[in-house]
Amino acid sequence: MNTGSAKKYLATVLAAVFFILAALLAGGCAPVEKAEVPLPTPADEKVDKTLPPSALEEVGNDRLARGRYHFAVDAYLAALSQNPGSKAVSRLRLNLARAYEGAGQRAMALDQLRAMPAQGGEPEALTKALLMRAGLERMLGQLNQSAATLRQLVRMPPRPLSEAEQRQVLDSLAATQTALGQYGMATGTLLELAGLEGMVTPSLQLHLAKVAGRASSGELEGQLGKPRPPMLNAILLLALARAQFREGRLDEALSTLGQVDGLVSDSNIGAEAKVLRQEIKQAKLVDPVAVGVLLPLSGPWAQTGREVLAAVELGLGIYESDGGKAPVLFIADSKGLPMEAGAAVDKLVDNHKVLAIIGPLGASPSLAAARQAQTRQVPLISLARIDGVARSGPYVFQDSLTPQRQVDGLLTEAMSLRGKKSFALLAPDNSYGRGFSGLLEKGVLARGGEVVRRVYYDPKATDFTQYVQALVKLPPGKYRPGAPDSPQPVIDFQALFIPDSPQAVAMAASQLRYFDVTGVLLMGTNLWHEARLLELAARDVQGAIMPGCFDPNANDPLVRKFVSEYQKALGRTPALLEAQGYDTARVLRHLISGNQPPRTRQAMQQALLGIKDLPGVCGPVTISPQRSFDQPVVIFTVDRAGFRPVHPQDRVEPEPAPAPALLEGGGPIVPPAGQAPPAGQ
Repeated sequence: MNTGSAKKYLATVLAAVFFILAALLAGGCAPVEKAEVPLPTPADEKVDKTLPPSALEEVGNDRLARGRYHFAVDAYLAALSQNPGSKAVSRLRLNLARAYEGAGQRAMALDQLRAMPAQGGEPEALTKALLMRAGLERMLGQLNQSAATLRQLVRMPPRPLSEAEQRQVLDSLAATQTALGQYGMATGTLLELAGLEGMVTPSLQLHLAKVAGRASSGELEGQLGKPRPPMLNAILLLALARAQFREGRLDEALSTLGQVDGLVSDSNIGAEAKVLRQEIKQAKLVDPVAVGVLLPLSGPWAQTGREVLAAVELGLGIYESDGGKAPVLFIADSKGLPMEAGAAVDKLVDNHKVLAIIGPLGASPSLAAARQAQTRQVPLISLARIDGVARSGPYVFQDSLTPQRQVDGLLTEAMSLRGKKSFALLAPDNSYGRGFSGLLEKGVLARGGEVVRRVYYDPKATDFTQYVQALVKLPPGKYRPGAPDSPQPVIDFQALFIPDSPQAVAMAASQLRYFDVTGVLLMGTNLWHEARLLELAARDVQGAIMPGCFDPNANDPLVRKFVSEYQKALGRTPALLEAQGYDTARVLRHLISGNQPPRTRQAMQQALLGIKDLPGVCGPVTISPQRSFDQPVVIFTVDRAGFRPVHPQDRVEPEPAPAPALLEGGGPIVPPAGQAPPAGQ
């Protein structure tokens, strides 16, 4: 270093020391954190490009060892710019890649490794460069390139690999092939690794079993017939039996399992073979594409049953070509009776070997069918509108907008989003009305509100006068509401819940309007969401809210497809129950037509529990651990155009009109014709 450079370097160091002392004085006696203080780049970190490549390489190696990655890069680039020989280039590019990686620039490091000389490089550097390259390619998500690099190392290494390097390469290659879904190739790589180690360690045995268990039968058959330790052949044969089972080759799978017996005395493999043999025997009792549907196709609910059946057929794709994998549907009639429903489950299981059952409808038939399905251990997906069907057992599922879900959705809208606190009930005196009313009252109290009035009416009533009068504390009798001497309604509630059919709601709503019961949020169950309500009482239920899961007017391709196909088949727009039947059928079709369809009823039960965010016309389908279809509840309202989902602006209360100004005698101020009233009037 010359005299001028030394003076500059001394001045730089003194400036840095002065800076540190100033910082200490500014902090008083506070403890100083042990943090590296960035110092100006010393003059000796600059690259003297006049040095020969060997000297520059030494400078770079020294800086790399000290973690001065950016400065090491400068030195290696300067050496490469002088075009040294191939061996030097291979070393320089390897270390340059290491420096780039140390600086966090993996892509640039990979570029240097790929620019290695094709011939004449130093074998040691080329070998380490390929190992590093494969690792970087995998880190950067370039799995195919990483696999190709590792295969190159296996087949044509620049120098013979040590045993440790061979294990590293083969283990990395198997992991990369597994990540790519190349299970057959990964199995071959792991077998090569096992041959290298000369023994099957427990960890390798577990790894091989997992990977081989996902390979196809064709891939595994190509690995058999070679001299190997019995343990490896047993693992391969067990994996082959699993593949044959997945592919529906049940007799071949049983034959393959016979070869496993006696091959090894390993308890784990023997136990797994025993479990698989039981699964295969169960699968022989089931048709893997057979689905049963159990609906009331005769009796008072026959029309509803036929409408839901049409939706199920569309959801299963019965009339679509699906490469031979479309489900086959077997239909049973519950007749709306519990005993018939239970017997129909047995017929579907024994005569048609169904993999799963959809239905039935109604409380009693659904509970009877659920109990029998649990006994026969066949998955059943109930469409009943009552809570608790799925509690019949682990093989029972439920796709339904249950009363509890409806009430929860209504109260979230009314109380959490609209701030309503006081409620009244006007309900039929039957199990439906009492049940919904009890749920609503419990929910209101739990959320800090109150139910101020409860009026129950005769379910067969055709005149709601007395019930509405009792609701708003009007005396009995005939009088014209609004007349000067008529009594005034007492409206001490903000929302009114009427859990009944459109016909009853229409009669009640007209009486509410007649007796001037206005400014109240009307709330109903999903029974309200029918065209019949608009035909009978569209004017009287404007702004009312009701729960649902299905909007036939939604601008969603799946919804449009379903509605269009359903209208062509039945000449009407599908409602919620049909939409739920459609979604349930689509779930089964998705599983049966998948790459690894369930072959047993137990596998179907487990597959159903794994459904998450599957697109449906009632929203994404996720099946909860409690075996219910969790789909978002949508709150609908009524406007002049009909039903639609609630919008945020629907929750804004309109500002009350200002009271008119009065003259001294009590009359309103009326401006002359053509003149605007004073501001605020």
